[in-house]
Amino acid sequence: MATISKPHYEKWPKEKMNVVDLFLDSENIRLENTNSFSQEALINDLFLNENAFQVLESIAINGFFPDELPVVIKENKKIIVIDGNRRISSLKVLMRPEIVPTKTERIKNLLKTYGSSPRQVEVVIAPDRNEVQRLLASKHTQNTKRPWRPLRQAYFYKAQLEGGRTVKDLVADFPNVEISKFLKLINVHRIAKSIKYDTPEMEEIVLRERSFPATTIERLYNSTPIRKFLGFEFSKDGELKIEIERDEFEKGFKKIIVDAVEKNIDSRTLNTEEKIKDYLGKFSKSETPNKAKSGKVITSKSFTEIQPPTTKRSNKLAPKDIEYSLRAPGVRRMLRELQKITYRQLPNASHDLLRSFLECALKAYFEHKKAPVKPSAGKKYVFLHDVLNAFSNEMHAENNKRLYQVARRVLSNNKMSSYSAEFFDATNHNPDVFALPQDVEDAWDMLEPLIRHVVNPPKDKNV
Repeated sequence: MATISKPHYEKWPKEKMNVVDLFLDSENIRLENTNSFSQEALINDLFLNENAFQVLESIAINGFFPDELPVVIKENKKIIVIDGNRRISSLKVLMRPEIVPTKTERIKNLLKTYGSSPRQVEVVIAPDRNEVQRLLASKHTQNTKRPWRPLRQAYFYKAQLEGGRTVKDLVADFPNVEISKFLKLINVHRIAKSIKYDTPEMEEIVLRERSFPATTIERLYNSTPIRKFLGFEFSKDGELKIEIERDEFEKGFKKIIVDAVEKNIDSRTLNTEEKIKDYLGKFSKSETPNKAKSGKVITSKSFTEIQPPTTKRSNKLAPKDIEYSLRAPGVRRMLRELQKITYRQLPNASHDLLRSFLECALKAYFEHKKAPVKPSAGKKYVFLHDVLNAFSNEMHAENNKRLYQVARRVLSNNKMSSYSAEFFDATNHNPDVFALPQDVEDAWDMLEPLIRHVVNPPKDKNV
């Protein structure tokens, strides 16, 4: 196999340059048919079609982020911006707001409030246009940056409050952030964490930030029918004001949380008020709050959240109590290695081994059941996606909702979560993507129920 040369971006020189000396790239992929356009026309195109104003607003309020240096080349006696056209166009417009007539007044108001923008900026100088193409492909066609989940975003602001900041401080420090949106989510999660659930598995999902179905819950509590049904409203600071008896509120609230965790509802199926009303209309009497039982107004501060357990984890990845009954010695050997490998010291080796083990274990599982998976149409071999799809279909047919959901999350997650097939493939094939110890730990935690089932299949009741 031919050796692929690795680009050494760190060797590209950096230099401070005047913003006025930088030219936007008329070949920018964001733009269409712009080779004959003037620089001002290119800027207006970015503001009209590529939401450059959002970038400008961020720079005006937060400054120019030091980890996002524009990449330029020297071409035809000009300095051309190859990566970072929206950032540079924003700096140019902050210097001359009249360039974008439709935004001029808003930009001037930003400058009055936050002051002038930098007139010089540090840039990275690439050798030529061809050399920078690989960088552009890695940054813009592969999802290597994983955005924070909604609840992780909310807990960022919670940490600020716990550090002594006030809501008023946060509003002043983050003027372009809807702080109340995050406070609502924090307070709703606090109540969800205070409730006793029927199974340890349900409690574990609700307590953990990574597994709590924040997107669905947020969609629901922003709905007027849901708030009326549960008898609460939000204050301007995102605090819940509950006007019915606590027990009445909790029984309806708990039903909604459980349905969201079990995927009986989601933000797609309940995307209109009519659908939400129809959903609420199916609650039993024991699940429906009696709003006639009004009491003293309480808030989320009245609820004591349960903290997730903080047991110290072993440095080994797979626990030794996993039962194995497959007739595949290679899979058994991989399991033993997963039980011995020190994943914190060897995260990439551990993550790669986990991926190989998952694929081989699933293949051995279907061979054990005398139903080997066949390659998909036009392919010669069976891949990870093939066996995951087969397992997902089997769990759906058996109404095993728990393992079906695990398999679907691994398959359908497109946010590069550590347990996703996409991230497994990326760390395996992309030289710029790698796993950290926390990625390995999170991937194992998600996959463990599936793995325990696969390597020790339930006995066939018909045998």
